[in-house]
Amino acid sequence: MERKPATTDLTHRQINPPSYTISLQQNNETPAKKFFYWLAGKLNIHYHEAIVRFNGFAYDLKNQVSAGNKILWDNVGTLSKGISGDIRFEPALNEYHFDPPVSAARIIREKAIHNIRVGEQEKTSAEMTEWLHPEERQSSYWWAPALIAAIVLLILIGLYFSQQGMSPSSAGNQQKLSPQQGASTYTILK
Repeated sequence: MERKPATTDLTHRQINPPSYTISLQQNNETPAKKFFYWLAGKLNIHYHEAIVRFNGFAYDLKNQVSAGNKILWDNVGTLSKGISGDIRFEPALNEYHFDPPVSAARIIREKAIHNIRVGEQEKTSAEMTEWLHPEERQSSYWWAPALIAAIVLLILIGLYFSQQGMSPSSAGNQQKLSPQQGASTYTILK
């Protein structure tokens, strides 16, 4: 009996269980001792008698097939003679499943955090997402109003100097100051 591993059926969203099929191996190896102990236990006979009965069964079966007879073995398969004289076997069970298929719906959990091995380090999925897809930095334009105000101020200063001229007196106060005589704040004693 050969075991084929479980398979994934993506179209039906399920996982099929391991399947089993019966095959005939064309070698002359003798079965393991465990087989003869199992056979002796099942037939409730001695170990040596199980070996003799098994060998007799195999010999008779081989002779019948070599003679050209087609042997139908219930729930196992059909043995017949091939064109080249070898024994052909057609199994009765072709990919038999002992268990039913299991549904395999894909579950995606957003923001689920789990550990991931990255080289020699262990990181979380959030750290790796952040590293692989860094957030785009949004530009801040806080300096734009200050730049506009500075440009307007420079234009106004340029207009003023173009009208008043580029002399030191044009940048200062144009009125003449005359100090007023104020009351004395102190008196001299003699």
